[in-house]
Amino acid sequence: MDRLCRFHRPGRKRNIMKAIISGAGIAGLSTAIALGRAGWTVTLLEKAPSLRAGGYMLDFFGPGYEAAEDLGVIAALKAHARGVDKVDFVNGTGRIGSQMDYEQIGAAAGGKLFPILRGDIEQVLHDALPDSAVVRYASEIASFDNSDRGVAVTLADGGSLEADLLVGADGIHSAVRHMAFGPEERFLRYLGFHTAAYFFDSAAVAKMLAGDFKMMAIRDRMVGLYEVDPGRIMAFFVIRDDSRERPQDPLPRLKAAFGDLGWVLPETLAGAPGPEDIYYDVVAQVEMAHWQSQRTVLVGDAAYAVSLMAGQGASLALAGGRALGQVLDGAVDIAAALARFEQDLRPLVLEKQRAGRRMAKWFVPATPFHAAIRDTSVNIMTWPPLSGLLNRFFSFSSKGFSLSSH
Repeated sequence: MDRLCRFHRPGRKRNIMKAIISGAGIAGLSTAIALGRAGWTVTLLEKAPSLRAGGYMLDFFGPGYEAAEDLGVIAALKAHARGVDKVDFVNGTGRIGSQMDYEQIGAAAGGKLFPILRGDIEQVLHDALPDSAVVRYASEIASFDNSDRGVAVTLADGGSLEADLLVGADGIHSAVRHMAFGPEERFLRYLGFHTAAYFFDSAAVAKMLAGDFKMMAIRDRMVGLYEVDPGRIMAFFVIRDDSRERPQDPLPRLKAAFGDLGWVLPETLAGAPGPEDIYYDVVAQVEMAHWQSQRTVLVGDAAYAVSLMAGQGASLALAGGRALGQVLDGAVDIAAALARFEQDLRPLVLEKQRAGRRMAKWFVPATPFHAAIRDTSVNIMTWPPLSGLLNRFFSFSSKGFSLSSH
């Protein structure tokens, strides 16, 4: 269904610019809000039949926090924050090896951090869309003609659209990137892991979690569990795997990787839904020489995926959308504005990507030694006199994703 209304910014007289955004996830929705504030009209194309719900839980902090404040959605996002008491790292039997107090982590971030489901972020951003925005679900791009003056898009259903700008915000496996820049194999840096997530119901597992986020991170595999609603559990998995092939049915792969473990893993695997309700993907980063070509630009994971190891994908997607709106607000030279967007953000993205690669061997321990060092390091950092180290560990700085001062 389409979302159709009017939006007007008093006091501005200019030609109304039009943008087509492929992807109505966090990057696409934040871009639409930011462009709407800049006086653009926006059409979002989303291949899913409706707004997605759920998704895995993440810590929202970093550049996206500042962007959410600027876009006026931070209060709504906080209203969806989930309660977490502690983050526990456990061994194969469920015994706690190290523990982080969530209030302490939040304090290290200056209070600018909270846990939230990815789907809740998308809902908040969707609700904040400008009235001029049109969202077309079950709609995707078949091809497009790109020039220095605009884009002409042909849709999969045979329809067509024209705009001054095409924004590819369609994720790590971006179709827009493929059409504008080439196959994804040129740009994906595989980090050697697969990841999966799903929801299931279990009162017994919920009782065991007792309000904490528990992570069993042992050699070559990790599972995280958290109660999102009474008796409703989110399960999140990471597996070290040299192959880039993704199975059609993820459950046999998960059972092969985790079926030998005790603790609550038997109940977790038994409660898994069908393959259509299991998120499964490779863990990778996107590395590109350029994010823009003529009147097409990429934002979010499509341009600069940092991977779950870096922990700020949603934050960088939201911040990138806001930054793109900033450089295009009042821009006369679109090409120069897109070049500035890329030039200013690239150094910070590269920094986050490097941090993600460094984190990989600790996030999913390569050896029992790495697991032991992780537990020791966490326990040291959470000792009150040394809690300032948490800031460096999580890379809480948000600098550099606001371009309004240029």
